[in-house]
Amino acid sequence: MIKDKDKKEKKVSSEGLSTKEKMLARKKQLESKGNGSGLVYPKEGTLRMRIKSPGDDQELGIEIIQFYLGGNLGGVISPATFDEPCPFMEKYQELKNSKDEDDKELAKNLVPRRRYVVGGIIYSDEKGSKVDYEGKDKGVLVPRSVYQDIIDLYLDEDEAGDMTDPKTGYDIKVIRSGSGKLDTTYSARACKPTKLDKKYQGTIDLEGIVRSQIKSYDELEDLLSQYLNEDHGDDDDDDDKSKKKKKKGVHKDHYMEDDEPKKKKRKYKSDI
Repeated sequence: MIKDKDKKEKKVSSEGLSTKEKMLARKKQLESKGNGSGLVYPKEGTLRMRIKSPGDDQELGIEIIQFYLGGNLGGVISPATFDEPCPFMEKYQELKNSKDEDDKELAKNLVPRRRYVVGGIIYSDEKGSKVDYEGKDKGVLVPRSVYQDIIDLYLDEDEAGDMTDPKTGYDIKVIRSGSGKLDTTYSARACKPTKLDKKYQGTIDLEGIVRSQIKSYDELEDLLSQYLNEDHGDDDDDDDKSKKKKKKGVHKDHYMEDDEPKKKKRKYKSDI
């Protein structure tokens, strides 16, 4: 009875609002959820954030394994990030080790990427005057080059140092220029030290944010099936040439290293 009453009250509360008011309410809801996720993807321009620590003696970022499927399927974070079973990783290894040339070509399209997630407070402007997402912690997906910049800043005790310190720390600007695989560049820069507002202080559950974005094994199997049923080849010579050019020009940051380990203690990461 209580649940029904609550539902009725919620329904009544939305009635009587204008279209604009309803749209503003929905906008606020979506923003508070970070577009339905806990991850933010830097767009062209500058993203300003305050990185927060995941806890004592914890690395500031998490290395994730991602498969980019293209088209409407987008990208997925692999459970192999946490050494857990992943149908995409299993299929990639199967295709990669196949003696069939078509399988090997398909494996090249399914190469897992290495990305990094750092988390904290995101600002809606470059000056850091307004906090976005209602001040909720978010994870920011960055390439290796940006994470290397962040590490360098953290280790540079003379000029920068620990950006997570709430009193002496500083914001980070993630700058993205260009578009497309070949023309996009990233960098990270330190801002002047500023004291972090008490209401935003504390540690961040970065692993929880990343795990919240990982689909179940069954869901990933469905996505894999959709991906494999798509036409990844093309009879058009121009398209083939274009694909070859893109493949040659892909930056290391975007893909996993392809070294074969001598020992296979772990099921997934060591196999990449």
